[in-house]
Amino acid sequence: MVQSVIEALLRSKIGLDVNSIGSGAIASAIHHRMADCGISEMSNYLGYLQDSPQEWEALIENVIVPETWFFRELESFALLKSYVLSEWLPKKPQGVLRVLSVPCATGEEPYSIAIALLEAGLTSTQFQIDAVDISKQCLSKAQTAIYDQHSFRGYNFASQEYYFQLINSKYYLKSSVKERVRFINGNLADADFSLSQQKYDIIFCRNLLIYFDSITKEKTIKILENLLAIRGLLFVASAEAPLLMKTQLAAIRQSSAIAYQKLSNHQNFITDTSINFPQIKTQKSFESAINNKVKISPTQQLNIANPNSNLLDLAKTAANQGRLEDAVQLCNNYLNQNQINAEAYVLLGEVQQAMGKNEPAGESFRKAIYLQPNHEAALTHLALLKEQQGDKTSADLLWQRIYRLQHEKSLNQEQG
Repeated sequence: MVQSVIEALLRSKIGLDVNSIGSGAIASAIHHRMADCGISEMSNYLGYLQDSPQEWEALIENVIVPETWFFRELESFALLKSYVLSEWLPKKPQGVLRVLSVPCATGEEPYSIAIALLEAGLTSTQFQIDAVDISKQCLSKAQTAIYDQHSFRGYNFASQEYYFQLINSKYYLKSSVKERVRFINGNLADADFSLSQQKYDIIFCRNLLIYFDSITKEKTIKILENLLAIRGLLFVASAEAPLLMKTQLAAIRQSSAIAYQKLSNHQNFITDTSINFPQIKTQKSFESAINNKVKISPTQQLNIANPNSNLLDLAKTAANQGRLEDAVQLCNNYLNQNQINAEAYVLLGEVQQAMGKNEPAGESFRKAIYLQPNHEAALTHLALLKEQQGDKTSADLLWQRIYRLQHEKSLNQEQG
């Protein structure tokens, strides 16, 4: 089948895991390009594709999912501020904070980082952001820095007027923010990906690893580790967190945000206790105890555990350690006894998504929403999943629900 050949080539060129977006989405992208090229037979299109680097770029533009918005996963930016003010700035008061945003899509993420750093009190000369994406179209839009209200969905941006100028329903980012971001065309899946000899203090690489096959995931994580400075932070999406558990990066938590800190080449993240961000804690001794003991199966753990032990906590621990199959089993064991727990279905969905099982993950998120209609995490995960699958209509409806929930929450806080 010709499409399977094109899918194999996409895997080879950009490390794409077909299951992450589905063959239907790839077929749609191929037919869209065939129509633009005036080609009716897919076999003829394959030949044209193999002879044209420009067409490869065009097809990749249609396959990738450049879905982003300002201050996506707001808690991550709170953690960023805490790290900069509590650890980086006291140690490097005269330094320049180096930040990498990859993939940067249409610019909302790197510009959000710039705004967060300015609001944390850094001057415009104290940080520099490199923003990288494979898509030239996305980079072109990012460099214009003109956005509509859709780019602010799910977030009540109180400082919008300070950083943007509103003209004819369009938001024009002010030059004081634009100038702090350098946009670069590049592919993180390339084994020789490198931007400079200097390391980055902060790397945002969210919702990229989930699209890669297992080999490309491993290679990309090694590249990210190499790009990260000692004591620097790596931010990934929550569904990608289990992929980092086999590295020498320390899991850092603040509220619902998680990042990974590079300690040194010789330190093990379990034993390090020097992290002192306000309200930030490393993984607890439960994980440390398990990692320092002989590995045992989830069933054996349950047999020796206290009868009152929470299966859900064990499932979270297994997920954090990258034992995804074990985490699924523990979630299912828990749900057999607690069938109306929305949190368990959300955790199960996150693990399933990290395993590339998007359909079961979607079903788990839907069950959580059925049990708790206003569960913001479940709604967000499902909205992101719908976007990945190309179902923009369903995703937009979910984002509208999330926005209403956040707006109601904000009004209640003001009235309270």
